[in-house]
Amino acid sequence: MSIGNQISAIRNEQQLTQEQFGELFHVTRQTVSNWENEKSYPDLQILIAMSNQFNVSLDTLLKGDSKMVEAIDKERVLGKIKHEKSLVGFFTSAGTGLVASCFLSSASTIRTVVMIVGFAMIGIGWYKRAKSDKEVFKYMEEHRQE
Repeated sequence: MSIGNQISAIRNEQQLTQEQFGELFHVTRQTVSNWENEKSYPDLQILIAMSNQFNVSLDTLLKGDSKMVEAIDKERVLGKIKHEKSLVGFFTSAGTGLVASCFLSSASTIRTVVMIVGFAMIGIGWYKRAKSDKEVFKYMEEHRQE
């Protein structure tokens, strides 16, 4: 049974309207309708809350709908990609800023150290970018074949 049908069955079993059900989980009636019609899925925290509220196994909720499991996996991967992207941006930007600031200062040992640190940060950013891109391409290749 799909997650949408399970949510609808739980709600009807408890004799709750979509609005009442939504209030339990701090979402709108339209959101509950979208879940039941499988236009969107509840996030993992809400699924856990549903499981606790109605004594339904989380395993039962998730395993019944392969699209839901796939959506959660996709959300997890996208979160990881966003995190990596922000790290790449930090390292390359900070490194570039350090190197650029060195061109405005007079030659000294500190300037040399700062330039080395700046280039190291840029290198780390590029390395993380290459690693992240490799993981993204691997994920896309794995899911293209399914």
